[in-house]
Order: sequence, then structure tokens, then C-alpha cells
Amino acid sequence: MRNIHQLSRSYFTISLLALMLIVSFSGVGFADDGKVDLNTSTAKELQQLPGIGKGLAKRIVEYRTTNGPFKSVEELMQVRGIGKKTFAKMKERLVIGGSPTSE
Repeated sequence: MRNIHQLSRSYFTISLLALMLIVSFSGVGFADDGKVDLNTSTAKELQQLPGIGKGLAKRIVEYRTTNGPFKSVEELMQVRGIGKKTFAKMKERLVIGGSPTSE
């Protein structure tokens, strides 16, 4: 009986640690203030921006992969499909930060 109790406690501890790890990495592309980092956000995270769907998010990641990290938020308008109006809708939610990730 003692072994079963120890085993269940071990599983609980491992599960708790795994959950903490998942939660800590779940918002990797988001800055602390809810802004989206153009250089670390995944395509799925980019879709949280106004006017960005699946196809446009994929093009943003492809642009970043081909051209390197964004140097300014305005550079986002170099991505096909993002003009001044679309950019204006999301500008306040964009930041430039760390190294790029791909998805």
C-alpha cells in the first residue's frame, strides 16, 4: 500500500511540473502587456491580430524565415496582403523582440 501511495504522489508531482511547463511556454509569442512579438509569434498566435487569417499569418512567418527577423513593426507592410489599413488596425498590438520561431 505504501508503494502505491508513493507512486501516485510521483505521478502527481510529474503531472504538476508538466502543467507548469506548458503554461509557462503557452504565450511565447506574446509580450507581457498582450502585444504580439513579430519575431517570436507562431502563425497561430499571429492570427489573434485583427485582419490576420491563416493564410496571411503563414505569409508573415514565411517572410520572416526568408528575410530574417523584423527590424521594425512597419516592415510588416512588406508582407503581401498587408497594406496601410490592415497595418493600422494592429499597429498598437505589435512589438519587435527576440529570435524568430517557425511554424
